[in-house]
Amino acid sequence: MTTIELPHKLLNPLAQLATRQGASVESLLEDVIADYLREQRHEQLLQEMERFRAQHDQLKEQYTGQFIGMVDGRVLDYDLDGGVLYQRLCQQYGDLPVLIVQVTNTPDQEFTRLQRHLVQ
Repeated sequence: MTTIELPHKLLNPLAQLATRQGASVESLLEDVIADYLREQRHEQLLQEMERFRAQHDQLKEQYTGQFIGMVDGRVLDYDLDGGVLYQRLCQQYGDLPVLIVQVTNTPDQEFTRLQRHLVQ
């Protein structure tokens, strides 16, 4: 575990909030950081969706009907099975936020969030 020192101007309000919530400062910070990271990941994926829409015509020519994994406007991998692609991208890229989307005739699609289930 890594130790992080916080200035008193942050630590005191966190300690008060933790006390009100009946939680520890550590658990409160874990929740705050997890929420922040989730928001950042979501923002990255929203940006990637825009790149997908902007490149849709070119992607449609090569990948129609297939699922693609995209980062920074670049196709990392593709497969006819989105679940298989998801597993492969998780193995290759770990926690990197990768947009996985099926290329259809229209760039506007309903995007769903896939979550990892860690086995301990």
